[in-house]
Amino acid sequence: MIAILVIGCIYNWFLEVVMEIHQLTYFVAVAETGSFSRAAEQCLVTQPSLSQQILKLEQELGEPLFDRLHRRVVLTAAGRTLLPHANTILSEINEIKYQLNQETVSGRGSLAVGFIPTIAPFVLPRAIQRFSGKFPQAKLRVQEDLTEVLVRDLVDGKLDVGITSLPIHNSQIQTEELMTEPLLVASAVETGLNNRAALHVKELESFPFIALSEVHCLGEQVQSFCYQQNLEVNVVCHTSQLSTVQRCVALGLGVSLVPRALAVNDTSGKISYRTLTDAAPERKIAAATHKDRRQSFLAKMFIAIVREEYGKN
Repeated sequence: MIAILVIGCIYNWFLEVVMEIHQLTYFVAVAETGSFSRAAEQCLVTQPSLSQQILKLEQELGEPLFDRLHRRVVLTAAGRTLLPHANTILSEINEIKYQLNQETVSGRGSLAVGFIPTIAPFVLPRAIQRFSGKFPQAKLRVQEDLTEVLVRDLVDGKLDVGITSLPIHNSQIQTEELMTEPLLVASAVETGLNNRAALHVKELESFPFIALSEVHCLGEQVQSFCYQQNLEVNVVCHTSQLSTVQRCVALGLGVSLVPRALAVNDTSGKISYRTLTDAAPERKIAAATHKDRRQSFLAKMFIAIVREEYGKN
C-alpha cells in the first residue's frame, strides 16, 4: 500500500514539474553510502545543504525516505520504492547529456539561415560548401530574402541566423557585426574614367546613376549617403537586382555605388571600381539572431565561416 502511494506521489510530482534533479542525485548518494556526510563529500556539497534538500524531497513526496539511526541511515519502504526510479531517471538524464554532447561534437542537428540578396552571391555558395564539408550530418536550410522578411522569420523562430547589413530596427533581434565593407564607384571602362584612381563625391552628379531599389537595405544606404552628402544624382534607372545594376554599368548606361565584394568577384573586365577621395561610403555586415534564443554550436560555426569567407572579398 505504501509503495502504491509513493509511486502515485512520484508521478504527480513529475507532472507538476516539482522535481529537482540534484535532489535525486543526493538521495541516491545517501542510499549508496548509508551516510549523509559521505554522500555530501561524494556530491561536493556541504552536509547541511544536502540534508536540507533530502528533507525538501521528503516533504514534497509526503513520505520519509530514510530512517536516521545513531551512526547510519537506512532506506524506509518509500525510499526503497523510489531508489530504482531515481536511478532510472538519472541514467536517462546522463544518456540525454551524452547524446546532446555527441550531437555537438559530430555536428548533427539542423540549422536554418537567411541571407539578403546583396550579400548572398558573394559568400553563400562558399559558406554552404565549407559548412557541409565540415558538418556532413547537419541539415542546413538556406533562405535568400529581404531584410524585413529575414527579421520576421527570426522573430517567428523559422530562422536561426540571418546574414544582413546594419542597422536593424527590432528590439527582439540582436546583431554581431562581422565586418565593414566599403562601397565603390562602379563605371564602365569605356567611360574614360579608367585613368582615374578616385573621384570626388560631387562628381557623381555629372554622370547618369544606376540605383538599386530602396526595398534593399543597400539601396537605402546609398540613398542615405547621397542625402548626407547633399548629392543630387541623376537616376536614370531603378532596379531591384544588383546584377542588373552591374550589367547596366558595364554597358555604359551610368555609374553606381556597389559593395567591394562585387568588384572582387567581377572578372568581366568591363567595369572599373574606384574609391571616393572625400567620403567613405560603407555598409556593416552582421549576423542577426533572436535575442532570447541561445545560439547553437552549428549557428556559431556557420557565423564564423561567413565571417572568414566574406573577409576574403
